[in-house]
Order: sequence, then C-alpha cells, then structure tokens
Amino acid sequence: MLCSLVAGAMRSVCRAQPALALQQTQRNFFGHLIAASSPAQSKISLLPARSLTPTLLQPAVLDALPTRSVTKFSLIKGKRKSVKAVLKRFKRLDWGAWIRTHSGRHKKMFKKSPELRRRLRQHVFTNATQSWLLDKMVTSYWRRPKHYIDDPYAPYHKRDEYFATKSKTFKV
Repeated sequence: MLCSLVAGAMRSVCRAQPALALQQTQRNFFGHLIAASSPAQSKISLLPARSLTPTLLQPAVLDALPTRSVTKFSLIKGKRKSVKAVLKRFKRLDWGAWIRTHSGRHKKMFKKSPELRRRLRQHVFTNATQSWLLDKMVTSYWRRPKHYIDDPYAPYHKRDEYFATKSKTFKV
C-alpha cells in the first residue's frame, strides 16, 4: 500500500515524463523494496533509495506558489510593466481605492434570488491590502487620475466625507 501511495505521488510529480522514464524512476526509488526477498532483508525503510532531488520536486512546487507576474525590468527598455489582468478586471478611483465586479455574477442566474441578483450587479471595493498590492502591479500612469467623457464612475471619484481623501478647497 505504501508503495502504491508513493507511486501515485511520484506519478503526479513526474507527469511530464514518458511512461518508461517514470517506471525507471520508480525502480530507482523502490528497487531496494522489491529486491529484498529474504526475511532478514525485508525490513521496510520509509526512506527512498536515493534522496529526492530538488529538481524532481521543483515543477510541483512552482505550480503551487501564487505569482503576480510583474515585469520589473522589460527586455527592450528596462522599464517596469503593468499587469494586464489587473487593468482588465479592476478600476482605480481617483482617491486610491480599487473596485471590481462580483465573480460569477452571470452564472446560474435562474437559481439566484432577486436580492442576490441586485447585489451581484453592484461593484465591490478591495480592502487596503489588496489596493496596495494592485498599486504595485500597475505603473504610475495608471495610478494617476483619468478623466473620461461621460464617465459612469464620476460620482465615485470623490470621497469628501473622509479627511484623508477630502479634496482641497482653495480660498481666493
């Protein structure tokens, strides 16, 4: 059972390798378990015959880690680049907050109540940590206020009720 369990784990790690290479890898790791035929030699060791090398486990570890895919230095000009997925999914308001739509807002609408449908049509603010992360993922061009004709977000670009985001009024 232990051999089949570890063989399944090895199969998932070595998925990119052909079947013959996988069998060879399994023989290298578990050859001492198969070769031990006499009772004196049949003490099963939980350690593999060879130690697991980092190169063997590296593809599985890299797939599990989250990535922001920020290009810090481009190959042509050496400048930082914005992440296009952030620009596509989020909108930055003039006072620094980011908004987004609900995920899955168009899926299985027949199951959802009218109240939930109304809530799904609304936008959601990101929290301070997410806004800070999104600010790092775009360049300074996208952090500056943008002025569009007939902008539907125009009422939300001001936040005068809070002292830190209050727009300054100049006395003449």
